[in-house]
Amino acid sequence: MKTTKLFSRPLFGQNIRTYWFFAVAVALIMSMMSSVVTIAINAIQTDLAGGTDTAIFERMEKMGLEIPRMDPSVILDTMYYKVIVLIPIFLLVVVVANALIASQVDDGSMAYILSTPTERRAVAFTHMVFMLLVPLVVTGIVCGVKCALNEQIAGDADAAATVVKFAGMYVLTEAVAAICYLGSCLFNQSSRALIFGGGITVWCFIASLLGVFGSDKLVDMGVGIDELDIFNRLTLVGLLDITAMETVGSSVVNYDFVWKLGVLAGIAVVAYTAGALAFWRKDLPL
Repeated sequence: MKTTKLFSRPLFGQNIRTYWFFAVAVALIMSMMSSVVTIAINAIQTDLAGGTDTAIFERMEKMGLEIPRMDPSVILDTMYYKVIVLIPIFLLVVVVANALIASQVDDGSMAYILSTPTERRAVAFTHMVFMLLVPLVVTGIVCGVKCALNEQIAGDADAAATVVKFAGMYVLTEAVAAICYLGSCLFNQSSRALIFGGGITVWCFIASLLGVFGSDKLVDMGVGIDELDIFNRLTLVGLLDITAMETVGSSVVNYDFVWKLGVLAGIAVVAYTAGALAFWRKDLPL
């Protein structure tokens, strides 16, 4: 007899036992990246502050001469949130989303799961909860590490902006995870699901990488290309407004990032819901 429960603890526990090591590895890699980037940014800013170039720039500015000032720490910080730290967690959600449903349908193990008292809707909902919680835990750990590094290395005790940026990163990750989940629910073949979810994820990453060099900060420094900003409009990562988030905790906060995160959250809700319904209603080769 099938159970009427919407959430399956045995299935959720199986997911944890299967993917906990992968999640821990991703958290450690992201934490190591955070350490390296924070140390590098602090070293660059220290060198710039103690260099003679700063005095020269200040004198020229007093004379009314404005010239671009290249700050490698700004480039590195921008790439950290929009490129570097996204690689491991994007890989995590692509692999896990594909393995939870499409891969199990493909290799026949889904037939065994559905032969137990667990209904399809419980399978879909349990996997969805897992996809929501794992990136949350990983992002939370890395956020804590980054806040501690900022305070200990950079002497930045204001963690508000950092927490908001990582919260935005989590919402972005869930939008990508939901799209991968949707592909896993739509296709019975693992390869097709991976092409769908993984292909969109790879495009978002590549477009974000190109879009970084079209950002206002890099263009103002003279190292960016304004035309490349078009790629920020062609990727979900473009909705992660790091510049606006950095104003959190200051006297003047730019709340433009709120509606952009709302769009990402809406994409996640729609994709998760559509994926669960598709899996619940479709014919499976069992």
